[in-house]
Amino acid sequence: MKKSKLFLLLSGLCLLSIILAACAPATPTPAAETKKVRVALVLDGKIDDNGWNQAAYEGLKEAEAQHGVEIAYSEEIPIPDYEKALRDYASQGYDLIIAHSSIAKEAVMNTAKDYPKIAFLWTDGDETRENLAVIRPMAQEASYLAGLLAGKITKSNIVGMVGGIDIPSTHRSYAAFEMGLKEANPEAKLLVNWVGSFLDVAAGKEAALSQIEAGADVIFGNGDGQNIGVLQAAGEKNVLAIGAVRDQFNVAPNVVLTSVEWGFRKGIAEVVGDYVAGKFSGKVYEIGLAHGADLSPYHENASKIPEDVQNLIKEKRQQIIDGKLSIPDISSAQ
Repeated sequence: MKKSKLFLLLSGLCLLSIILAACAPATPTPAAETKKVRVALVLDGKIDDNGWNQAAYEGLKEAEAQHGVEIAYSEEIPIPDYEKALRDYASQGYDLIIAHSSIAKEAVMNTAKDYPKIAFLWTDGDETRENLAVIRPMAQEASYLAGLLAGKITKSNIVGMVGGIDIPSTHRSYAAFEMGLKEANPEAKLLVNWVGSFLDVAAGKEAALSQIEAGADVIFGNGDGQNIGVLQAAGEKNVLAIGAVRDQFNVAPNVVLTSVEWGFRKGIAEVVGDYVAGKFSGKVYEIGLAHGADLSPYHENASKIPEDVQNLIKEKRQQIIDGKLSIPDISSAQ
């Protein structure tokens, strides 16, 4: 009798455990790995060009580090082939495609129109769509500060500016540089050359050498690849120089005082972050001093800049950030 009761008790317990197991929620199977956001970048030059293209590549890598996105890039894509490169990434289903070329408007607009479910970012662009955002580098703020610097340190009262192509972004940098130069030194003369190319290193060097021959003792390179030639010329002639787009100190470390950074590193990472967070929209991201479009550090050349000049630049910089000083956006010749 005792055995029967024990058997019944054990049987009841087994039955209860079966019932409870059946009623319990199923153990979740490991979830499939969340699909990473895929971001592609199309460049017209190399990722290690020390200028325009490297600045965007650094922004892509910053986005990868901050937001865990999967990245891809194509370099040295000529403008006639730009649309094909954008469409190749779109056909592969990339989530966000970055066109890093001021002059590839037709390629960008056509591709964004035909792929409305894909997000696009056009750096230094001038038009948006619902699925196309634009980064507008407000480099006139840092360019004004660079002009102050040039005006204060020139001894010959002759300063040079060698630009690539005269488009809105480079023009606003040139105009603001001249504004700062004249404010700091009304007697200073600005020599201006536009070489008509963002890739012609030799033309940039030739223009800079011509300005140096004419007496310029400070040279501002304003643009892309031609900057490398400008800074090389300054380095060879031991003439002080100011770079652009990214920190270009390493191009000619004996003479590069600073560079007017355009903020692509932080700007691209910010746009990618908005996409990852579901906040992407076809808007204009204006990138100024507060967002990374700033002067680069002086590095080993800080001793060549008097302390009172450094303090002046600090004061003006803070006034711009605080909204007490506004640098006009002059994007074309008046």
